[in-house]
Amino acid sequence: MTNEGRSGRARRKAIPALYSLHRGPVGFANLMVSVVDGTIVLDPQVTGSCVITLEEEAACELRDMLREWLG
Repeated sequence: MTNEGRSGRARRKAIPALYSLHRGPVGFANLMVSVVDGTIVLDPQVTGSCVITLEEEAACELRDMLREWLG
């Protein structure tokens, strides 16, 4: 999973999402998705304090699952 020749902006995207912090009230949040050194990084707080990282194989599994669920 390489991004050679792509700008930094092309490797980051904010996705509107609902966020529940430790069983607290549900609210709107942007889920920041980026590529760092070939790894997908999901940052629900957009602060870097709590991130989920996916290597290529895990990212492909997530992609396939979303395609199955969403058609």
